Amino acid sequence: MNDKISESWDSCVKCGICRSVCPVFKEEKSEPFVARGHITLIQELIKGNLNFSDKLSKEYLGKCLLCTTCVESCPNNAHTDLAVITARTFVNKIHGVPLYKKIMAQVMSQRKVLDLSVRMGNMFSSFMFKTVENVPRKGVNVRMKNPIVEKDRLLLPISKRTFLNKYPESINGKNSKKVAVFIGCAVNYSYTEVGDALINILKTLNIEVIIPKNQVCCGGPIYYAGMIDKAEKLAKKNIELFEKIEADAILIPEPTCATAIKVEYPRIFEYFSNNKYLEKAKKLSERVRDPSDYFYNDTDLINILKNKKLKKEHSVTYHDSCHLNRSLGIKQEPRELLKAIENLNFIEMKDADRCCGNGGTFSVDFRETSLKIGKRKAQNIINSTADTVVTGCSGCMMQIAEALNIENSKISVKHTIEVIDKALRGEDL
Repeated sequence: MNDKISESWDSCVKCGICRSVCPVFKEEKSEPFVARGHITLIQELIKGNLNFSDKLSKEYLGKCLLCTTCVESCPNNAHTDLAVITARTFVNKIHGVPLYKKIMAQVMSQRKVLDLSVRMGNMFSSFMFKTVENVPRKGVNVRMKNPIVEKDRLLLPISKRTFLNKYPESINGKNSKKVAVFIGCAVNYSYTEVGDALINILKTLNIEVIIPKNQVCCGGPIYYAGMIDKAEKLAKKNIELFEKIEADAILIPEPTCATAIKVEYPRIFEYFSNNKYLEKAKKLSERVRDPSDYFYNDTDLINILKNKKLKKEHSVTYHDSCHLNRSLGIKQEPRELLKAIENLNFIEMKDADRCCGNGGTFSVDFRETSLKIGKRKAQNIINSTADTVVTGCSGCMMQIAEALNIENSKISVKHTIEVIDKALRGEDL
C-alpha cells in the first residue's frame, strides 16, 4: 500500500466531531458507521488484526455514503473517504466483489455494452418496467420481484434516444468561447432533458460546443466500490480523449462524474497507480467545471436571466449535492442564478447541504437506512413550503423524488440547468 494513503487518515485523533455530522451515524447510532470508527477498523484491517467476514465487510465498510461531511468537518483534515475506498479494495481481494457489482462494472466499462443494455431495456420496457408519472419526478418501477431492486422503488426512466446519439459532435461552429461536454451516464440514458437544457443554454450564449462521441463512463461508481483497476482503465480512456480536445472548459452536468474526473482521477494515479498519467490527470482536472459555476463566473448569463422570467410564479428551494458542494466547492453559484430569475421565489430550506441518502449503490445495499436519511430531507423540503426542489445531481433527483413520493408530496424535482433553460425560454416549470 502506498504510504501516502495511510498518511491521509493517520491525522485522525478520534475526537468525535464526525459523529455530529454523519448522516449514517444519525440513523444507526453505532461507532463502526462513523468516520473515526471506520478509520480504527481500517487501521486494524491493514495491520492484519482483523479479517472481516463477508457480512461485516458489507456492514462496516459498505454503509458509508462517501458524502465527505466528516472530511469537511475534521479539524485535522483526515480523509475518511480515501480510507473507506482503500479498505473496500482490501475486502474485495479477500471476499471478492458481489455479483451485481461485477455485472455493473462490466457493463459500465464498455460503452457499446451499455448502449446495448439500454436498447434492450427499451425493447422490453413494457414487460420489465411500469412508467410512473404522477410523482415528483417521472420514473419507473420494476414489474417483477427480484433480489436487487424492490418493485415499489422509483427508478431512473430510460430515454428512447441517448444524449450522445441525439447531437452532432460539434455545435455552434467557430466562436470565441468553446467548451467540451462530458455528459455522464444518468443524463445520457435517463435524464436527457437535462442535457437538452444544457445545449439550449450554450446555444443562447453563442458558445461553441464539442461533444466527444468516444467518451466512456467516468468510472466513479466502480471506483467507489473499490474496483480501482477497472476505474483506472476508464480514467485513462477519458484522459486520452479529452487531452486532445482544445476547449476553455469541460462542462459536466453530473457532479458525481465531475468529482470522479476532477478529484478522483488524480488520486487514482497518486495513491493507487504511480505512472505517467498523474500529470495528465491533473491537467484534465483543471478544465473540469460544473455548468452553474461556468455560467455564473465565465459568462453573462446572470444578467441575461435578470431580464427573463418564468411563465408562472413558483417558489423553489435548493438541495446541495454532496459532490457538488463538498467535493467541487460549488454552493452559491446555482443559488445566485436561480435568484436572478423573475417569477421565482427562492426559499432556503433547513439543512440544505445534508446528504439525501442516495450514495449510488448505498441506496441498493442499505435501502432502509437510505430511506430514513431521505425522509429527513423530504421533510425539510416539505417544511420549506416550496412547490419545487432544485438540485444539480441526477442521483439526488432520483432519491429525493422517491422520498417525496413516499411522503405523498407532489413537490416537483428539477435540475438547476432545467430551471435556467425554462426561464430563458419564458416557459413554465
